[in-house]
Amino acid sequence: MQSMTNTLTLLTLSACLGACVPGAPEILPPASSVTRREALETSRAYTSMAWRGSPRNVRHGTDEDGIRIDTPDASAAGGHAGAWWRPGARSTGMPYKWGGFDTPRQFAERLKADAANGGSPAAAGDMGTPEKQAAGDAAASRFAAGVDCSGFVSRCWRLSRPFSTRELPALSISLPSWDELKTGDILIAPGRHVLLFIRWEGAEKDRFLGSEAGPLPVWKCAERVFSRPMLENSGYRPMRYRGMRD
Repeated sequence: MQSMTNTLTLLTLSACLGACVPGAPEILPPASSVTRREALETSRAYTSMAWRGSPRNVRHGTDEDGIRIDTPDASAAGGHAGAWWRPGARSTGMPYKWGGFDTPRQFAERLKADAANGGSPAAAGDMGTPEKQAAGDAAASRFAAGVDCSGFVSRCWRLSRPFSTRELPALSISLPSWDELKTGDILIAPGRHVLLFIRWEGAEKDRFLGSEAGPLPVWKCAERVFSRPMLENSGYRPMRYRGMRD
């Protein structure tokens, strides 16, 4: 644990060069390849990020471009399962944002003042909805901050831009078996969702620890244990980034 903390500290110092918002972890810049350790460290920079939102980061309605935003704050819980963060309370894990690709530093900075929004704080996250899924990129608001599932994996793989769940397979090789999965590989249902594999839970290899950016059970970046049979039956496929290094 101490080794992981020291490594994250070094990543923060090397990537930020003193420009980071205090308390916001930073990640390594884009590169043509990534190690499994780097992918995991980036994942945990997102899932363990501590932040505190304010009422000004809550948004339920259309933005200045006419795009609907619904932050996953607790006030939305009545109509949106998985809403969770509360203004003024310490929160852990970056919120999910449809079309998002923010780094932890960018997210922290945008909560305070978003240059794209005339200096106003950005909305903390934007939940995915069937309407947004149907509209695709056109439903991504520039007035909300956070990261979505494919943006999260793209950051973990140190990609230069967010690759969608339909694009990620072109950067990957299909694994012949789920048993071949290693840290930093993915389980993907193209056009629907993608998550990062961390490690198996038990010798049977029917459960594993993974990380993702939403959706349910909560709209945020988090680690949890997944069921292999459930994902297999839902059409998920095991893949490995071509630029992955051990």
